[in-house]
Amino acid sequence: MITMDMSGRVSLITGAGGGIGGGIAQVFARSGAKVYVADLEYADAKVKADQIHAEGGMAEAVGLDVTRKDDVYALIDRIEKDNGKIDHLVNCAGIAINKPYMESTDDEFRKILEVNLISVDNCCKAALQKMIPRKEGKIVNILSASSRMGSDFFSHYSSSKFGLLGLTQSIGLAVARHNINVNGICPGIIVTKLGEKQGGGLVEQLSKRSGKPREMMEDAIKKSIPLRRFQSGEDIGHMALFLCSELASNITCQAINVCGGMRMN
Repeated sequence: MITMDMSGRVSLITGAGGGIGGGIAQVFARSGAKVYVADLEYADAKVKADQIHAEGGMAEAVGLDVTRKDDVYALIDRIEKDNGKIDHLVNCAGIAINKPYMESTDDEFRKILEVNLISVDNCCKAALQKMIPRKEGKIVNILSASSRMGSDFFSHYSSSKFGLLGLTQSIGLAVARHNINVNGICPGIIVTKLGEKQGGGLVEQLSKRSGKPREMMEDAIKKSIPLRRFQSGEDIGHMALFLCSELASNITCQAINVCGGMRMN
């Protein structure tokens, strides 16, 4: 049986207090990695780290605002000082402001770009400063199904994720000669705590705008997914773990759908 043993590896997961990032952190910890659970909300990061400890894994909760470049570099410096290296960076921190295009604002667009795109660039550069001298490392950026298809309802979010797809490919090309792999994952629909904080989540918002009951809207969305279910944080975590494993040593500059068949590319 093929397994992905990450014993002795050091992983930084941003946005790891949330549903997707938290699922990724748990999957990595279960594989034996030491995981830094970073999130803007330290309390959420601590809850996730405590869950990992309860399962017998290794994790440290970190409060991190990814838009603060100096804090990002300081954290990665500390990770290297404490462990001698950083093996994996998974950029999951992100925000979404879902509203029709003509109702969106310049300030919202700037904030989305700052969190979803510019901060990822800063995190990648900080990690790569440590990975390039070692000629080893893996970076996974969490993209979106909206990285491939625009939408009136997610116009600025989608734009940021289109940009992140291009950034992922470009960074991958830039560091391939250093034996570093950079890939992205395009999740489908996931019900997360972040979505609930931002107005009730996608299903709730679509229900309000369509006038259909929430249960009816959720059922309709699930029927549009061939596997008939939403994705989970652990679904994304399993793909991230694969992309950070030696089994994926010849995969780079790719964006892989984990969406139950909702998108085909």
